[in-house]
Amino acid sequence: MSALLQRVRGLRGSMPGGSVGARLAVMAITNAVGTGAFLAVSVPFVTRSVGLTAGNLGLGLTLSAVISLGTAIPIGHLADRIGPKKVLVGVNLWRCACFLVYPFVQNLWQFLTLLCVLGVADKAASPMEQALVGQAVATEERVRVIALLRSIRNVGFTVGALVGGLGLMIDTRPGYAAILLVNAAAFAVSATLASRLPLLNEVGKSLRKRFSAKVLKDGSFLAFTGINAVLTMHMTLLSIGIPLWIVGHTKVSPAVISPLVAVNTVLAVVLQMRASRGTDTIAGAARALLWAGASLAVCSLLLTAAPKLPVVLAVGVLLLAIIALTGGELWQSAGGWGGSYLLAVPGQEGVYLSVFWLGVAIQQIAAPLLISLVVTVGATGWIALAALFAASGLAAPAIGRWAQAQMDRRADDPSLVEAR
Repeated sequence: MSALLQRVRGLRGSMPGGSVGARLAVMAITNAVGTGAFLAVSVPFVTRSVGLTAGNLGLGLTLSAVISLGTAIPIGHLADRIGPKKVLVGVNLWRCACFLVYPFVQNLWQFLTLLCVLGVADKAASPMEQALVGQAVATEERVRVIALLRSIRNVGFTVGALVGGLGLMIDTRPGYAAILLVNAAAFAVSATLASRLPLLNEVGKSLRKRFSAKVLKDGSFLAFTGINAVLTMHMTLLSIGIPLWIVGHTKVSPAVISPLVAVNTVLAVVLQMRASRGTDTIAGAARALLWAGASLAVCSLLLTAAPKLPVVLAVGVLLLAIIALTGGELWQSAGGWGGSYLLAVPGQEGVYLSVFWLGVAIQQIAAPLLISLVVTVGATGWIALAALFAASGLAAPAIGRWAQAQMDRRADDPSLVEAR
């Protein structure tokens, strides 16, 4: 650990956030490698070693997601009381403990119980990490740092998948168990690093005892969260929609899916920080979401053309669709980060960011059904989806102006913070 931190210190000044940014980067890649390794073996472990069905797996994941939705706001409140750093350390230790138990699961009820326990804190990590970045780095650098961490995580997921491949090659319960324990160790290391992270400030500490968060009455923030959630459907579009469309509705071989995903990953790693430029204002964040909606609409419309074309031309159109999807992903991520920081009430960042990520979590539950329906309907479905993306993007500037007006009124009359 000490050698790792010395290397981190050597990175001072070479990345956003300096040495603190470097420490956050180590945390990000550690988590991503562990998670990537786990995702590679999770289904084979559950189905082959534990002997459960795909339906059992789906039930467990659904229960875990529902529980995570119910705990997001209380954990956000806790972060506003004691700070996101302490909460993130606790969340990572909680996940570490769950994955230490995971290899010993023997039946359905143990599996369901474990996933429900894991769900209590699992989805809290993302808002706590974002809130921690807000306290650990300068205001003008926080979106760039988050963008860097996202790029690093994409690399880490790839490395982790390769590590998980070792477990798949061994294809025994002990081999799978070893990979699960790698994930547990990754969470333990991340908790240790988070506990030692220096903070620049603890925004709103003096406000925590006076004000209770009223995020669910904050219209502009909820509207921003809603359109951001719609635009995050690019994740499901990449993982489910485009593969299903290629396999079931085009003449293109399924073998092209993997290279298309690789193009998305490479572009996301290379361009994420560049896409984050200018999103440190409400107008800039809203503009990024506008471009995200337009880009995802173009992607959806391009997909309607693929079934009608010869294979070579269809592959070209699919490549353009992936590029458009990646643009939407990059702009949505940057605009979402910038806007969620700026619209959160000082001292209530924990609960505000938890609600913001709650929108993403709801999308992850609902989007697979919606995207599957779009694929089933065909061209009309893709056109309707394009219209939804475009409308969400076009709404962003108006929501941004609404939010800016609210912020201006609060600046003129600080008593409005409590009313909000």
